Amino acid sequence: MFTKEPAVVLGALAEVVKAIIPMLIIFGILKWTGEQVAQVMVVVGVLVGSLTIVLTRSQVTPGEQVNALIRTAVEQPTGTPVQVVKNIQEKKDEQ
Repeated sequence: MFTKEPAVVLGALAEVVKAIIPMLIIFGILKWTGEQVAQVMVVVGVLVGSLTIVLTRSQVTPGEQVNALIRTAVEQPTGTPVQVVKNIQEKKDEQ
């Protein structure tokens, strides 16, 4: 599930952490001030947000093979067989 929906999983994880910290304070397990709690909440939000961006972006960014196919599709003159265009692209990539 994590590899398919990292944003959902990380978002849920952040919310669990944000819910557990106040609960620990209410039960007297943590003795943090309001400022400390707020800072931890901000740091958790920023870290999880950054990690979510990195993981989700890496899944949607086209790789080198896709880029070559896009260039081939854009540069293909009308009426040129696909194999001819692939040969031209391979020669360009070798240079």
